[in-house]
Amino acid sequence: MDFNIRLRNGKILSGIIKSSGEDLKAVVILVHGLGEHIQRYNSWADLFKSENIGFAGVDLPGHGRSEGKRGHISPYSITSEMLDILIKSCNKTFPGTPVYLYGHSLGGTIVLDYLLKKSPRVRGAIVTSPLLRLGFEPSKSKLQLASVMKYLIPALVQPSGLIQDHLSHDKKVVENYKNDPLVHGSISVSLFHGMMSSARYCLEHASELKVPALLIHGGDDLICSPEGSREFASKSQKVNFRIWDGGYHELHNESFREEVFRYIVSWIKS
Repeated sequence: MDFNIRLRNGKILSGIIKSSGEDLKAVVILVHGLGEHIQRYNSWADLFKSENIGFAGVDLPGHGRSEGKRGHISPYSITSEMLDILIKSCNKTFPGTPVYLYGHSLGGTIVLDYLLKKSPRVRGAIVTSPLLRLGFEPSKSKLQLASVMKYLIPALVQPSGLIQDHLSHDKKVVENYKNDPLVHGSISVSLFHGMMSSARYCLEHASELKVPALLIHGGDDLICSPEGSREFASKSQKVNFRIWDGGYHELHNESFREEVFRYIVSWIKS
């Protein structure tokens, strides 16, 4: 089922919600990555539904069917309001059902940042391939330019530089991504600065995490470095950490996706 939420800045975010009906074991709120959208997780949502686990998520501002300039989220902190609304909505729709946050890539960073700063009343979090350290180092000149331009032209959009072939070993997944009209390859100056600042904050405050988290990362991820996840996990006693050998960035879209899903569900049930 489709639904919308409205942020305080007036922007409307478009989302999906799926459940098997009564007696849900849990509900998962998913935050997707940069340039993509929540509909790319429809098959993942159906798997959760088959396990009697509800699923909800919205397209980030400037992504998918949500309003806003493509690749621009301003201010970055608006994602915190987004999660506040989604958690409140799930608690109202599924009263008494444990809520889990699930973030992938940029969404993983958003979830970790939210957990560290707000300590929300959720049962736990699943984080896959978070953007804590990039798989490549941006040039110092690009970082300096972003720090200046965020004040002058914060909505200035540039190519994200994401190499689509590094998403998954599954060629069909990559081809579908390339032909998806709701996918974009843009990022604004303010979003770039916001997500990098958020990544640094998460690594610096990892020891303060109060919510149990399952953190998994593909060992061959060339988009978001697995070393960022390894560093975060080493600083927190709340993290159950696993490197998935041979995995690219989207573990949920690899040939062994079923194994990844079973691992996540097993952790939720435990």
